[in-house]
Amino acid sequence: MEYFVFHFEKFLLVFARIMGLFFTVSFFSSDALPETIRLGLIFLVTATIYPVVSAFVPEPSPNMIEYGLSALGEGIIGAALGMIMSVYFTVFQLAGQFFSVQMGFGASEVFDPLSQISLPIMGQFLYMIFTLVFMLGNGPAYILNGLFESFSRVNFADLLRTSMTGSNYGLLAAMGDLFVVALKISFPILAMLLFVSVTQGLLAKASPQMNLQSVGFQISIFIGFVILMLVTPALVNIIGNIVEHTFVNVLNLMAEMGNG
Repeated sequence: MEYFVFHFEKFLLVFARIMGLFFTVSFFSSDALPETIRLGLIFLVTATIYPVVSAFVPEPSPNMIEYGLSALGEGIIGAALGMIMSVYFTVFQLAGQFFSVQMGFGASEVFDPLSQISLPIMGQFLYMIFTLVFMLGNGPAYILNGLFESFSRVNFADLLRTSMTGSNYGLLAAMGDLFVVALKISFPILAMLLFVSVTQGLLAKASPQMNLQSVGFQISIFIGFVILMLVTPALVNIIGNIVEHTFVNVLNLMAEMGNG
């Protein structure tokens, strides 16, 4: 109890950074997660890693205003890292959006409680697979390791010196990777659906009396689901690679920030 009392000010600084991360990263920022549970999880993570990272936390200022600014800076660091992670984690939503229209689900959207917007149903389906694999795999361990590295490498002054958009590992680079990876994931289904569309066009031209409009959507949906079932086992490896790539880029960003 004495340890907690004498380190309460440092503990709050660690709590502020973790809270900034958990309120911006995709999995924990959802309104579907009650605030009490989210805050309890933040407190649990803080209590878990505080003995390890306390040596990297600067001594709190005795001035209340300076201490409040320090806590605000810690929260901003956590929020910045959470935003970078969230960009990479939405790759499967974008991949599903690429082929939803061609597959026949262009008008089928569902409300995503995480992002608070309506998304194509196939993008939400792929994102659910990603979330399941992430939580069952090493995803939580990656987050804890990223938190530890952030305390050992980055402070608020480093964040101010670094361009989060112009960096090779910042927001613009993350968005570029997002489009490339999403296109690679959706390419097998897009290619097959394009082949189906071309085949239907040739059949309609060769036999105008065939009513392909009545069966065209059903064929596209069926072929899309068949290809999706075939590539789903490979998605597990893709998800692992994306998660690893995400946290490698986050670590590189923190190293770049630490070097000024």
